[in-house]
Amino acid sequence: MATAIKRGAATRVAGHVAKNLGARALDAVRETAGSLRERAATPLASRVRRLPIQLSIDIAVPVEVAWDEWMTLDSLPEGMHRVEEIERDGDDILVGRLSGVKVDDYWEAEILDERQDESFAWRSSDGSDCAGLITFHALAERLTRVELELDVVPSRIGEAAGLALHLADRRAEHDLRAFKARVEKMSPDDYPPLEDDADDQEEMDE
Repeated sequence: MATAIKRGAATRVAGHVAKNLGARALDAVRETAGSLRERAATPLASRVRRLPIQLSIDIAVPVEVAWDEWMTLDSLPEGMHRVEEIERDGDDILVGRLSGVKVDDYWEAEILDERQDESFAWRSSDGSDCAGLITFHALAERLTRVELELDVVPSRIGEAAGLALHLADRRAEHDLRAFKARVEKMSPDDYPPLEDDADDQEEMDE
């Protein structure tokens, strides 16, 4: 009789423990599922935060040539987009059009820094959320390293997906390679005179 009672008590205790463990496990599953549902409901654009892009390329031209050609501002890399038809609006504002966007393609940015033959920095204020910095480093008389840094924040679901797949990196790299190819096709006769060349010319003129 005593043995049967002990067995019955043990069974009840085991059942109680199993019930508690089962409840805890169920709570954990529900909590995990809720977290996943909440994450899924959160827009991808808000989950993909700032994405830094850093690229560099060596171009076989003098630093003055690389600077002058970049500052024609034919286009600018801007995350998942490229900015075209760029114009200056005063001393520190740029306006242009985002390529590949059918609606709301107007773009505006503030020039944050501009140093002759050294660096150019901008920050978009309309059309996208991106900060950019390009720097120029003379490696030799006719060799320049161009370094590009972009800090991109996606504003649309498509942009967030593209950033997650590193499409923006590839697009920016393509833009830099296209710039290199265009500049290196220039004839040296079209280069601005280097300082040493200008000094030699002045001495000859004297």
